[in-house]
Formats: sequence, structure tokens, C-alpha cells
Amino acid sequence: MLTNFFASLLFLAAAQVPDPLAAGQAALRAGDLAHAEESFRAYLKAHPNSAEAFSNLAAVHARREQHSEAVRLYERALQANPRLYQVHFNLAVTLIRMKDPKAIRHLRLFLAAQPEEPRARQLLGLCLVETGDNRAAIAELESSYKLRPADPSILSSLAYAHARAGDENRALELLAKTDSSPAQSALLRGLVEYRRERYAEAKMLLQQSVELSPEVAPAVAALGRLYLRENDNEEAIRLLERAIRLNPVDAESAYQLGVLYDRIGLTPRGIAMLNQALTLRANYADPHYQLGRIAFNARDYTTAQKELEKARQILPNQEAIRFLLGRTYQALGRAADAKAEFDEVRRLKAAVAERDRQRFESDALLK
Repeated sequence: MLTNFFASLLFLAAAQVPDPLAAGQAALRAGDLAHAEESFRAYLKAHPNSAEAFSNLAAVHARREQHSEAVRLYERALQANPRLYQVHFNLAVTLIRMKDPKAIRHLRLFLAAQPEEPRARQLLGLCLVETGDNRAAIAELESSYKLRPADPSILSSLAYAHARAGDENRALELLAKTDSSPAQSALLRGLVEYRRERYAEAKMLLQQSVELSPEVAPAVAALGRLYLRENDNEEAIRLLERAIRLNPVDAESAYQLGVLYDRIGLTPRGIAMLNQALTLRANYADPHYQLGRIAFNARDYTTAQKELEKARQILPNQEAIRFLLGRTYQALGRAADAKAEFDEVRRLKAAVAERDRQRFESDALLK
């Protein structure tokens, strides 16, 4: 979704600065990268702590797609002047090209200084979609949509995020406004059918999307999840591995692949993938729970406690987390803590039963 988006997204320092820095900036704007690099390096010899020169030299390397060197130089610029917030944006763009989820942090730092900048907010939303953090993505993309309601890249990404998050009606409403490709349209309609539990229709549409565009990672990942639901582990693994090759920052596919590896007895590989998922998305409770479950089954109760307490901190009202944490405390001889967790599980179950009862009575009154 981020391809071909970055060609003109570099902030250049606009301050009045002496030559050769100004000459280098003029050369960079003109596309004369060799002259620009020569000028910036000459300026840095005389001014070795110039954040502007480091930033503009980084832009030269970014234009040449020498991304690792560009990242190093942008980071040098921030060391020289942490308040040069534009560098966070340029660094984020480079990290996105490298499919590095650290781009999210730099976009947020940039938006802290420029909260109304539409390009950065859209990029943040797109990055969050790529990692699978759809609810956070929706908040950013809805803000971008208000600023740019006719932008097709925002519309299609927002429709995808809503479909994945479970709001099928909003997804279809947005899909109707987009001029999506046949592959993108099939993907979004397939996700809607999946959420509606019409799995045969979902599979047909997702397969159609993959056939039309084999490199669309979200369609490959969604089809993998469908095979996972059908307990076809071999096909699910093949598709999810392919999805991660296409999109290495897909935290959800990394998580699901970790669960699958453990299921078929490849537990060390499963643990590695679950930990990878945690590096890709912040506040992700599911991998912590699965790591805790694996440790509990291996009778490594100390590790189980650590992972399950992290999961509880993120999702305090999740019964499965609280119950397994209670069993872990029990195994560690912490009877009082175990009792507190089991009491909380009973309270959560009672609350669900009460909500169901009230819903039933409300429905009965409407008949």
C-alpha cells in the first residue's frame, strides 16, 4: 500500500544558511546528487555538528536508495539537533522503504510537533495497517480522510482497516467510494464475507484477489488465516510464510505463524515468531499469552508468570489470561495471588452472563 508514495515527501531545511550548504540544497532540488553530496561533505568538514548538513546528505543517499546509510545520517542529524523535527519525517519515510516498524515511532514524534500534517498522519495510518494494528490505524486514517476525502489511497486503506476490525458496513461504504483495482475490491469483499462468517464466499474472493495480484500481502495473509481456521496447517503455514516474505512488518501473521509452529511441534521456531510479533507491534497481548502458555506447559513457571502478567496489563478483562495466570501462581505456591485471579475470572464470567441476560430481556420486549 505504501509503494510509489514517497517520491516527493522530503522536507528540506529552509533556513538562510551559508554556502556550500545552500549550494548543496540547490543541487539536491535540481537532482544533481553528485554536486549535492560534494557540497554537504565540504560543509561538514568545516561544521562537523551541522544537523542540517547531515539531514540533507541523508536525503542524497535516500534518493539513491542507499537506505541504511540514509538512516545512519538522519540519526546523526537528530543527535546534533534533537529539535529538528522534520528529520523524524524523513527518517520515517526511509524506514518505511526498508519495511522497518521503527518508522511508526518517528512519525509519532514528528506529529507531536506538527499534529495537522496530513501526509505524516496518513503514513502513520498506513504503517499501522501494515503491522495489523487496525484499530489504531483507523483513528489515524479517519483523521486523514477528513483532510483528504477524495484520496484513493486513504479510502482503500481505511476500508481495509475497517474490514479487518469488524465494521463491515463502514468497509463497504468506503469501498463504494473507491476506484479500487479488481484485486483490491476482491480482497475487501472477501474480508467482509469472512467477518460475516460466510467462509466459502470469503475463500473464493480471497483466492480471486491472490490470483489477480499474487504480491498483495494482505490477501495472502487473509487466505492463510482462512486455512488456519479450517485446521489445514500445511497450507496455512505456506501462505503465512509467504505473507511475511511480502510484508516483513506484519505482526499478526508473525503471531499466527508462531502459534502454528508450536502446534505442529516446532516450538523453538514458534517462540521466535511470537517474539518477532512483539517487536513489530506495541501492546500486543496475544503473543505474550501464547509465550506464557508455552512456558507453563514446559513447567517454566517464572517465564510464564512474566509473560502472562504482561498480557494481563494489556488486556485485564480477558478470562483466559487471568485463568492461566491463576494456575501459574498456584504452581509457584502463591495461593493468595492465585485465588485473586480465579475470583476475577468468576466475576468476568458473571458479568458476561448478566449482559447476555439483559440483552435477551431487551430483545423480548421488542417482540
